Amino acid sequence: MATDDGLTVSVSQLKEFAICPRRFQLHRVLGVEPAFVPLPLALGSAMHAAFGAIYLSMLERAEVAPVDEALQVFRDSWARAVDGPVPVKLDGDDGDPVDAGIRMLVAFHRHVMTAPPVSIIAVELPFSGIELHDPDTGETLDERLSGVIDLVVREDGRNVVIEHKTAARKWSRNQLDHDIQLTAYQVAARESIGLGEVGLRYQVVTKAKFPVVQSESVVRDRLGEIDFMRTATGVLRAIGAGAFWPNRGWACAQCPYATACSRYRR
Repeated sequence: MATDDGLTVSVSQLKEFAICPRRFQLHRVLGVEPAFVPLPLALGSAMHAAFGAIYLSMLERAEVAPVDEALQVFRDSWARAVDGPVPVKLDGDDGDPVDAGIRMLVAFHRHVMTAPPVSIIAVELPFSGIELHDPDTGETLDERLSGVIDLVVREDGRNVVIEHKTAARKWSRNQLDHDIQLTAYQVAARESIGLGEVGLRYQVVTKAKFPVVQSESVVRDRLGEIDFMRTATGVLRAIGAGAFWPNRGWACAQCPYATACSRYRR
């Protein structure tokens, strides 16, 4: 995305390219309209709006928002998604997504209410202008990293960056250890936002009949940051070279660009 300062890239864009370069091309380069919004994306966005409302209440009113208030934020966000210009793809096998969201949010609200008290530093904290460089050659890329951090709290004398996720099940150790999002946020916290060295935590809310909140602290060392920079610079060079190969597999069945992709092949 072009800006006055040059080019910016987000972690979500890097991840999208890693999943399927052809999908990235259709979405980000050619601007193809998706055939639908995947249910997990729509539900996750509505849940994030409610999570933000809970913590914003703690920041601004020094109290956890009542569960009914959070539920209304969720319902309003879900209604906007359903009424939007691109249809949400619903799967009858998954049951009513609103009921699932309510169960998840009630479980999350209970988790917040019973967790040790923390000081809220920021909710939905934006950052930009993070320099990306090749750790092997030292080359600095034109692109700059930007994004939004879900939550920053002050806990035990240090700042902790928290990322919220919704998932069908708890995240595995591999997911927790290798996901690049908090690695990027660690770099941003130190180099742009002024938070210094931070703790990192994922809060994963499961989409189960009886949802649970998985709260997992993770560590990203210097090697983790180097891996992130290698990933980011590798992806950006591939984009610059026009390398948009299709990564065909199980994800194609649920891809909102599958029809456009099949037409593009011809």
